[in-house]
Amino acid sequence: MNLFYSNFNNSDSDIILDEIDSKHLSKSLRKKMGDIIRITNGNGLEINGKIIRLGKNIKVNVINKKQHKKADISIHVAMSPLKNPSRFEWFVEKSTEIGISEITPIITKFSEKRKINIDRLNKIVISSMKQSNQFYLPKVNPITSFDDFLKLNKDYKLIAHLKNNNSFNKKSIANKDQIVIMIGPEGGFSEEEILKASKEKVKEISFGKNRLRSETAGVFAVSIINNYKTI
Repeated sequence: MNLFYSNFNNSDSDIILDEIDSKHLSKSLRKKMGDIIRITNGNGLEINGKIIRLGKNIKVNVINKKQHKKADISIHVAMSPLKNPSRFEWFVEKSTEIGISEITPIITKFSEKRKINIDRLNKIVISSMKQSNQFYLPKVNPITSFDDFLKLNKDYKLIAHLKNNNSFNKKSIANKDQIVIMIGPEGGFSEEEILKASKEKVKEISFGKNRLRSETAGVFAVSIINNYKTI
């Protein structure tokens, strides 16, 4: 059964869907009054509800609720915006499907693009969350500078670059439940940025001898962390 999204509260007895989901339900899925659908609020809550009003904004009456447990590991990827916006959007889409928790666009010395459409990224994570049948919506943070991100984020951090020989393995994330991985743009991180990260005790890692595109590295990181934490 398809999953839909609405930012509702646990105490709500009725839920109003947005125009996009309402149109999909009525036009594509041809749902009718009394049909049962599933909705999540992106904060772990899933409801089964009955359609009690059709139209531009479908109204659903809550029948029952289920609170899903949050993942044991929080994965936060900080990545530079990419020259081709569609590649960054691909990373956001696929990493959401795999199970990312948080995304922060960061401006680095070699960033070729310094703006990003946060509203569009939020729409992508909502769509990907629903498609992959998940109940926690990844957080997309405002764009920030490399230096500010180092100072403000105090979680366990890793920085990936080709000049480092420490392979990314299970030891890199042992006994950690909140992990931040920093990934640079097409030109990678500068020597100065790597040095700043080192002074902030950010662990240096590499993803092997192959030179990966930034968006590929991001998806690979999310995938491998989830894999290490489930075996």
